[in-house]
Amino acid sequence: MISKIENFNTHPQHRIDYEQVMQEIWPKIILQSTVVKEYYDQLFKLFPDYQKVCLNSNNELIGFINTIPFYWEKDLKELPEQGWDWLIQKGIADIKNGISPNCLGGLQIGIKKAYQGQGLSRKIVAIGKSIQQENRFKKFILPIRPTLKHIYPSMPMEEYMLLKKDGIIFDPWIRIHESSGAKIIKVCHESMVIDGTINDWETLSGKKINVSGNCIIDGALNEVQMNLETNQGLYKEDNIWLYYAK
Repeated sequence: MISKIENFNTHPQHRIDYEQVMQEIWPKIILQSTVVKEYYDQLFKLFPDYQKVCLNSNNELIGFINTIPFYWEKDLKELPEQGWDWLIQKGIADIKNGISPNCLGGLQIGIKKAYQGQGLSRKIVAIGKSIQQENRFKKFILPIRPTLKHIYPSMPMEEYMLLKKDGIIFDPWIRIHESSGAKIIKVCHESMVIDGTINDWETLSGKKINVSGNCIIDGALNEVQMNLETNQGLYKEDNIWLYYAK
């Protein structure tokens, strides 16, 4: 199904198609991230060779992977709670400070909805592993966002990631990575942090927020903490740090 793999900057249409798929596959809450808004464009400017698109025989973009090189020498258990937000900022800071990377970070794998469920995820994970190997990086490290965690927003990630159905890991994204050779490191509890006014959250959710406390928002992996007195809603998303060795 994948006929060609290209860099994002190979053709201007790639970025246009990419943005359309992003809007299609991700919940609105993710696109509200200030880190995404502030740093994502730098990813394509500073690391063009690490952003790949997958095309079919009609040159249609059907999937992609965004990765970022960075330096890490400490124990993997010491990777920060800030997961995804930290990773993109760390990679950008490293290159600007002249620090040579020794690891590859995985920021995102996306597949156009019409092509989901056809085995593409595993193939795109393999592209990430090949980027790691080509650059002789020690590890390929990712803060993954489990696909079905939004169904259980009140369940701790530590419990969810062990959830099984018929004897196999319940979440398909965790399952794909583990079967591809990844090892789980730990949960990162503040992988993506999003805050806003109560009005911001009402606009996003399309519902009135009348009380303080935890609130379920469509697409969120965790409940959002609403505080009417301070006029703030705070979302801290759990992801899972995992890695592939060479």
